[in-house]
Amino acid sequence: MRYPYFLILLLFVSLSSCEVINPDEDIPSHIKVDSILFTTGFGQGTAMDDILDSWVYVDGDLIGTFEMPFEIPALHSGNHTVMIRPGVKINGIASTRTINPFLTNYVANVTLTAGESIYLQPTSTYQDYVKFIWNARGEEDFEEGGISIDSIAGSSTVIGKTTDEVLEGTYSGHIHLDADHKTYYGQSTAEWILPKSGKPIIMEIHVKNDIPLIIGLFSYLPGGTVSSIDHLVVNSGSDWKKIYINFTQIVSEQVQATTHRIYFRAGISTSTEADIYLDNIKLMHSDN
Repeated sequence: MRYPYFLILLLFVSLSSCEVINPDEDIPSHIKVDSILFTTGFGQGTAMDDILDSWVYVDGDLIGTFEMPFEIPALHSGNHTVMIRPGVKINGIASTRTINPFLTNYVANVTLTAGESIYLQPTSTYQDYVKFIWNARGEEDFEEGGISIDSIAGSSTVIGKTTDEVLEGTYSGHIHLDADHKTYYGQSTAEWILPKSGKPIIMEIHVKNDIPLIIGLFSYLPGGTVSSIDHLVVNSGSDWKKIYINFTQIVSEQVQATTHRIYFRAGISTSTEADIYLDNIKLMHSDN
């Protein structure tokens, strides 16, 4: 009758012995990241980013996607290669957080120790193959003499420069709507040839707007036909926000289009006033 109790005791001692022999077996190491440091070069515009997430890989295996700052466990020890890929919200939508294909990955060879935390400061830049096409400076930042956005038919006001509400530098772009100027409709002065076949095309922009702002695409087809697509509605808000807008799919769908322009549209239906501020507009695609 005593044997079952003896076997249970033996099993308990055996399991305890395994834990003593391998005390670190299930104790994770930790990887800590507060932010990704992003820098730009000449002709690449502002370095003000909105990189929110890190896609973390250890030895090529995806550990997970984490909003910064974070400290995560990793069941690894010893020397390993950690790669961090910068992630953003595409089109300003939280549910479409993804890797930005135009940003470089951070790679580090590190020593992970069970029970200990390692702090990493990832850095990122634009990939060498990124082509900035909005203008020769890489962006419309409203700091130069002219503005590369024109009003078009249907607009009752124009975009100008202001020092009253500035995100960076001396000026921002300003659209004011009131009882006598209820609509704004403007487009990029440049007309671009954009790549198709699913090649990435991203526009970056900072916006502060009292009313919704529509950002869309004009596509110029053979025979003089122009297609217009309202691509994104930027909801109103009291703060500046950076948005990464993905034009890849809608450009690729316009198979017959030869060139394209970006447009901006907003309006009010009452006698109230509204203001829209823009800054740091970039349009980029792969140069491959």
